[in-house]
Amino acid sequence: MTGPVPERWQEAVHAFPAECLDRFLLWAADRGASDIAFQTGSPAFVEIDGSLAQATDARLDGPVMGRLCERLHDATAEGILRSGRAIDCSHAVRRGRGEQQRFRCNLAPVQGEAGFAVNITLRVLPGRPPGFDELGIEDEIVRAWDLCKGLVLVTGVPGSGKSTLLAAGTRRLLERGAGRIQSYEAPIEYVFDGIAAEGALMSSAEIPRHFPSFADGLRSSLRRRPTAVVVGEARDRETVEAVVRAADYGIAVFSTTHTIGVAATVRRMLAEFPADERAERGAALIDAMTMVVTQVLLPNPAGGRTALREWLVFDAVLKAALLECPQASWPARIGAALAATGNDLAAAADRALHQQRIGEDSHRRILVGSEGSDP
Repeated sequence: MTGPVPERWQEAVHAFPAECLDRFLLWAADRGASDIAFQTGSPAFVEIDGSLAQATDARLDGPVMGRLCERLHDATAEGILRSGRAIDCSHAVRRGRGEQQRFRCNLAPVQGEAGFAVNITLRVLPGRPPGFDELGIEDEIVRAWDLCKGLVLVTGVPGSGKSTLLAAGTRRLLERGAGRIQSYEAPIEYVFDGIAAEGALMSSAEIPRHFPSFADGLRSSLRRRPTAVVVGEARDRETVEAVVRAADYGIAVFSTTHTIGVAATVRRMLAEFPADERAERGAALIDAMTMVVTQVLLPNPAGGRTALREWLVFDAVLKAALLECPQASWPARIGAALAATGNDLAAAADRALHQQRIGEDSHRRILVGSEGSDP
């Protein structure tokens, strides 16, 4: 989707000055960009409120892209990319007195006109993790989060604000004095140094710089007995097993997955296990589950974007009902529970349309997606 063309960065009219990368990143962030993209042979682009727009007249050639990769990672970046591996890292730009603008970076090899090319995508991160009140998080979600027990999953497509919601929840745990909190991220996105945290101690580790994998970090947590762990993403069987095991040990686990909808999330996590293990693993997963929250971001007719959320709290009654029926009927049971609470995405879209926070097209897209989901 392409929106109105904003002003171009005037320092890159004829060529992009790699040594001025940080100035460009601050320029983009100050104009409300959520994402910044560089690609060999193309101009730089920024994404604002979900619309992509060209930000420079100059196109980025191979040597310039090589220097940008080195500035964002190090001198080994091009070698890693040419070997067929992507790089996830973070980047910080100093703004002033102790203030930094942080970015999450992904560097990936792609095909270009001359063969090897590079795509760089940067996500602009808030300097300070927001609070639940700033995000307008619903009271029922807040109450379930405050229980600080079991497994809580925040889900959605890339760019739907999962990491921001997870960071806001982590901030809430700190402010409420939840005890020892350990996070494992790839890379570390938010810094919590400025959050008042009497009765709470936060430690963050980056994957793979401090631990080879999320699962390795979680195994370390089992020996250190934190109150809660925050896991950047439960994206493979090993990590799913580890988060369920940690929750079974009495550690509250907060994580994300790339799924849309509560039923799809449960199905996706079960799919990580061999068919002959799903009955046992599924029972352990449901027993550990406290809440699943799905978030989507849609254009707001008044400007910016509107967050819609679907959520389901797995209380004792729901867990018992699920464990007493075959796994094949779980999506229907979960759908019925969502319909009974009115916390599904379709209901959220209806409310947002009535409040004029989304348009007709967005509302229709949500309803079509809901119709095509599990019953």
